[in-house]
Amino acid sequence: MNTLTFYGAAGGVTGSKHLLTLDQAQILLDCGTFQGLPDIRERNRSLPFPPDSIDYVVLSHAHLDHCGMLPALVKRGFKGPIFSTPATRDVAFHMLSDAAGIEVQDADYRQRHHIGSPDDREPQFTIDDIRPTIDRFTGIPYVREAKQWHEIADGIRLKFYDAGHILGSAVTVLEFSVGGKPFRLAYTGDVGPSDMPLLHNPEVPEEEIDLLLMESTYGSRVHQPLEQSLDRLAQTITTICKRGGKMIVPAFSLGRTQMFVYIVHKLTDEGRIPRFPIYVDSPLASDITDVHHAHQGNYDKETAEDFGEGHGPLAFRNLTYTRSVEESKGLNDAKGPLMIISASGMMTAGRVVHHLRHSISDPANAVFITGYQAQGTLGRRLVEGAKRVELYGDWRDVGAEILLFNEFSAHADSVQLQRYAESMSGIKRVALVHGEPSQADDLKNQLAAAHSDWEVLRPNEGDVIEL
Repeated sequence: MNTLTFYGAAGGVTGSKHLLTLDQAQILLDCGTFQGLPDIRERNRSLPFPPDSIDYVVLSHAHLDHCGMLPALVKRGFKGPIFSTPATRDVAFHMLSDAAGIEVQDADYRQRHHIGSPDDREPQFTIDDIRPTIDRFTGIPYVREAKQWHEIADGIRLKFYDAGHILGSAVTVLEFSVGGKPFRLAYTGDVGPSDMPLLHNPEVPEEEIDLLLMESTYGSRVHQPLEQSLDRLAQTITTICKRGGKMIVPAFSLGRTQMFVYIVHKLTDEGRIPRFPIYVDSPLASDITDVHHAHQGNYDKETAEDFGEGHGPLAFRNLTYTRSVEESKGLNDAKGPLMIISASGMMTAGRVVHHLRHSISDPANAVFITGYQAQGTLGRRLVEGAKRVELYGDWRDVGAEILLFNEFSAHADSVQLQRYAESMSGIKRVALVHGEPSQADDLKNQLAAAHSDWEVLRPNEGDVIEL
């Protein structure tokens, strides 16, 4: 029997793991970490299947909720290849190396404070496990470059289309046989919005698709048009500069940071905002930006139009990338106007929490929230209007402006998701994943109402679909 089993990111956003069981192989689509509340993160202590039972992994992109458990999978017995785009492979090295450092730090904390059982106090993986994981990666180019199928096993073929979400992100199309007939499954991973800076728009598979496995992060939300959002951002930045405020931008080191740098670079060059100091305070973001420089072939044509051939969009004269702890601490005493772009994107840890600790009570300052904030995170509490928050053991009143710019998210909104699905041909079933139940259910109802001939599913974790 050929089945698809949902082990994560079904009835929730994170922990992406979708297991395709075919007559000839078991293929795992993504192997990500759960993120959010502590009890949710504890679920990363184990895997829901024997690692050595998996024959192949197909990785959509290198965000940790899609790739963060790969070192544990390899360490516990997975021996097969991991298929991804070349850029995803290069980005994953830095993302997983950083995750290994955090894993060791967390384990050390559990050991010193005797938290959990002795087994739970050990790190799931260390930096020594990263290179053996990366060595299992096999880079497969986008269809626009290779224009062909890649046979990954007898009777199983693979194509990658650009998902437009982050550097290297891919929409996977797998072709295999079910009941003696060709069957094609498309898995979007995360889909980017249309017409965003830096990367290509999401590419639509040219094959007929039997089953579409699609994300639904913003399944009931509609983003503002980009130019309208840029006007609002430019006006906001100008206002805060005039009052001498600090702008704290919590941003994921991968994707959101580079996109936001692109935007403020463009606004500065066009004279729509003042030229003032901007800092990217994240060693990981600096490493990821270096990977972007190495894969400029993945940039869209508008990048060259905006900045000219040979001029990088991610560097300009009032932008500084900081790496050392001393440089980071120095920013806390610096006077505004200035902007600090720093991880983590949901404000759960990292340097951005220190910057918030020093700036969140001052009404001259502002916090720019540029993407999805999971339940249980500091970012979610600020979005929901918290007046007082705990930051590394200290309670602080929230005096700074909390400004939402979800339109700069790297996720497509509900209209774009529906349009993307409708651009494909042959669809018989759609399964919505990577969304909170309310978001996924709204998108399900939207798609079902528009397409009575589609079977639209919203699976929960543990559900199994027979192909």
